[in-house]
Amino acid sequence: MADRLMLMQAIATAAALTLSAGSNAQTLTDPTRPPLGLIAAAAGMDKGATGTAARPRLESILLSSTRKGAIINGQYVPLGGSYGKSTLVDVMATGVTLKTGRKREVLKLYPPLETPSAAFGIGGEHEKVVKRP
Repeated sequence: MADRLMLMQAIATAAALTLSAGSNAQTLTDPTRPPLGLIAAAAGMDKGATGTAARPRLESILLSSTRKGAIINGQYVPLGGSYGKSTLVDVMATGVTLKTGRKREVLKLYPPLETPSAAFGIGGEHEKVVKRP
């Protein structure tokens, strides 16, 4: 009887130690999540100095035989649909056109190259391609 009581106490102690050890474990984080500093900086870039939303940012273009649309600031907008006060009037492979009244705004998926060295070698010349046998 005493052996059985000691065994039950040992099991209870082991269970208590196991459960308490789990509370000290680190929480798992998503390794693909950007650092918090980048998230905060991106959130600050979406807002102007007055706190109002800056110009829309084109994140993705969806083109298929059945639908056309775009993701603008995280919101899916179909062709002919509205984003805020604007209407999506054109969807191309590289950008979209929003229309607000008579004003048209073209959003490009990829920003234009600012320097020729980004497309060419340093100094604006084509880089040499070396083919190996």
